[in-house]
Amino acid sequence: MPSMDTFIAVCLALIVVELAVMIGAFVYVMLRVKDAATAVEVAAYRVDQEVLSVGEAFRSGWGGALRTALSAGFAFLRR
Repeated sequence: MPSMDTFIAVCLALIVVELAVMIGAFVYVMLRVKDAATAVEVAAYRVDQEVLSVGEAFRSGWGGALRTALSAGFAFLRR
């Protein structure tokens, strides 16, 4: 019949294996989160560039013409 020391050693070994698997899973998930954060950062940069280009367009002649046309349209609708 196995002794209590053998039982405790097997339980400790199982705990160590479980912790190693959990650490591996945690590292994998954190690497995936890092990849997702990088993708969000790139998307935010692209959106920022698009917003800047739209702002630039509104400051140029096209934006003024569009504003004038919208003002005229709204003034026409109010009457």
